[in-house]
Amino acid sequence: MNTKNSSMEKIMVRDNLYQYFFTGDKDPSINSIFACINRSESPAKALLIDTAFPEYAQMVKKDLEENGIQPEIVVLSHYHPDHTAGCTVFPGCPIYASEFYEDNLENCKRWQPNFTFLPATHVIKDGDTLSFGTFHIRFIHAPGHSRCHLMSVINNDILHVGDLLMFEADNKTTLPYISMGGSFKQHINSLERIKTLDYNIMLIPHGHVFTGKDKTIEEIDDRIYYLKRVLNSKGTLPVAVCLKKDISNYAHTEYHETNLIQLMIEE
Repeated sequence: MNTKNSSMEKIMVRDNLYQYFFTGDKDPSINSIFACINRSESPAKALLIDTAFPEYAQMVKKDLEENGIQPEIVVLSHYHPDHTAGCTVFPGCPIYASEFYEDNLENCKRWQPNFTFLPATHVIKDGDTLSFGTFHIRFIHAPGHSRCHLMSVINNDILHVGDLLMFEADNKTTLPYISMGGSFKQHINSLERIKTLDYNIMLIPHGHVFTGKDKTIEEIDDRIYYLKRVLNSKGTLPVAVCLKKDISNYAHTEYHETNLIQLMIEE
């Protein structure tokens, strides 16, 4: 994604919870950084979920500083650069990431030599919790998109799903993406697990916030349909045949070719 000429919108999801929403000039792709604000301390502190690219992280840092808020903690949903590269903008902040993050980080360094990727300072395992001001966060290991992928349940009714579901700015569905170390079967299992969780608000780094669990179930089932069609056909079907809706309703259908490579590795 080209980060030049990008715009930022700050959206209040709930009291002291914000989505910093980035879109590029003539680019429908979305990136987000979510911020939980602890105002019980002076100065107020921010816990950031993902840091996006450095250019975006700089915009968030500037906004926080202008509002007298100090970045305190960074939580990473997974290792991809559009979620982690901005960590360098927040030196000294503890970085919380999956126990599998370090393995994936080595791959990412090879793919993106121009970025400086920082190691985690705190390791998160499935079921671990973290309290920050009025926020209580429970972490769920949710592999599939990547091995180190995490979901975060905030105050028992807000769910940050990372890249298990992705959209464009126009709400067009982004095809699931199985990256190196990811898995079709694990992606399906993680999507099914979402359906067992209690939440009312879904936070999506590449998409708008969803309110109401019922609205998300159709989107989850749409991804499961695609993943199962590819998996059960052993990758022999063309992408259009694997989709629940007409192919014109999907963005980044080129991910299908990458997914097939990962399927061969998985098989």
